Amino acid sequence: MSQCLRVARKEMEIQHFSHHHPLVFIQDHSVAALCLGCEKPVEGWSYGCSQCEFYLHKGCAELDLAPQIQHPFHPKHPLTLLPKSPYPSVCDLCGKDFDGFVYTCYDCKFDLHINCALLQSSIAANFPNSLHPHLLFFIQNPNKEVEPDCYVCQKPISGPFYHCSDCTIHLTFIRNVLS
Repeated sequence: MSQCLRVARKEMEIQHFSHHHPLVFIQDHSVAALCLGCEKPVEGWSYGCSQCEFYLHKGCAELDLAPQIQHPFHPKHPLTLLPKSPYPSVCDLCGKDFDGFVYTCYDCKFDLHINCALLQSSIAANFPNSLHPHLLFFIQNPNKEVEPDCYVCQKPISGPFYHCSDCTIHLTFIRNVLS
C-alpha cells in the first residue's frame, strides 16, 4: 500500500471515546442502523465499525463533548459522559428509555441522554414566585426532544417549556399566562 493511500485511509478514521475500534468514515450510509450516540436513524455521512455494527452520525461523532459537566438540571453534582449508562436508563428530563450517550451522576443515578443534555436553557430569572416556588429553567425544544405532558394543564409539550429540577416537572401553561 502506498504512503499516500495509507495517509488518506488514516484521515478517514477516527478513534472515538465510545468504541474500542477505529471508526471509518462512510460517505453514503446505506445500511439500516441507529446512531448509537443519539439513537436516531443513520442516513448520509457517518462513522462506523462494520465488524461490531456500531455507527454514529458524522455530527454525533464529531461533537466536542466535555468528559464532565455541571448541568443546571442537576446542580448537586457534576455529570460524567459515558458511551452508555451503566444501568438500565431513563432520561431524568424527558422520561425516555435510552441506550446512547449519557451524562450521568453516579451518586444520584441521575441520567441525561445526550439530546436532553444539549438542549439550550436559561434561568427564568423574572419568574413570579407566586406561580412556582423553585428556580425554573426556560428550555428551547426545537426538535421536540421532550414530549411528556405539562404538569399543570396535562397537554402534550410542543415547543419551549419551563422545567423545575427540584420537582422534576415540566410546565408549558405558564408561557401563556406570562404573555
